[in-house]
Amino acid sequence: MSRNTASGERWEPRPADIQGERGECVVAVRWFELNDEGARESFECELERNAQHQRHQTGSRGQVILRSLDRPRSYLHLSCWRSFGNLLSAIHTGTSNAHLDRLGLLAHIEPGQAVGVGRMGARRTMADAAHAVLVEALLDGEAAQFELDFGALAGQFMRDSDCMGGLLLRSTTDPRGYLGLIWWSSAQRCDDALRSSRFTDRRLRLESTTARLTVERARVAGED
Repeated sequence: MSRNTASGERWEPRPADIQGERGECVVAVRWFELNDEGARESFECELERNAQHQRHQTGSRGQVILRSLDRPRSYLHLSCWRSFGNLLSAIHTGTSNAHLDRLGLLAHIEPGQAVGVGRMGARRTMADAAHAVLVEALLDGEAAQFELDFGALAGQFMRDSDCMGGLLLRSTTDPRGYLGLIWWSSAQRCDDALRSSRFTDRRLRLESTTARLTVERARVAGED
């Protein structure tokens, strides 16, 4: 059932893909940490080749490559699929494995899988909006309370003209693990939101149910 957040926005506690469409979705989550800053261009080209290959696989529902602004060597690749079967078929092809082998020479890879548990807004896709805040959490409290609190945090910004959407993912390998994303079309508005009391106050609520909570800024890889 949908619940109202503090802003009056409807927080949909159901799977949603990176483009904000309703329906089942599972997500391959891959973090990368560059071994050498000088290999950035080669790494981004190889990661984009991998993404292009996945875009043409059965069951693909969108993907985005984000580069952390707070950890300059870190990247996040999210690819969304209609089912776990589609995801596994796509990432275990010979071509995907070859891409992953080449990426592994350039960066440390931390793989994961998640399901969408809530979405909001999505007037533009994350890839189109370009600027995002990532909220990564490991719970030590009630999952339902955390999900509602994240919905309240994201919901405050959905009426802002430059805030384009929010999405919450839950890890399938560790149900205590969550990744929340809120995205903007303007870098300045994204930074302003992160520094605002609206964000700070709600972040404190999230921290009350988590053993670890990290917040970082990101932008779509290749955007300058």
